[in-house]
Amino acid sequence: MAAQDLTEKRNITPEMAVKILQKNGIEIDAKQASEVLDFLYFLAKLVVDQGVKER
Repeated sequence: MAAQDLTEKRNITPEMAVKILQKNGIEIDAKQASEVLDFLYFLAKLVVDQGVKER
């Protein structure tokens, strides 16, 4: 899957993630937040795809 496909449907920006995490005592920069979001969106897609396969 192309990087554009992964970012096209995202609602949370790295900047938003940084602010959310800062409120909870976690300090990361936008690049790190982007990597975390990439991983989380990958996991979410994997879970949805597996759920669809099981039906």
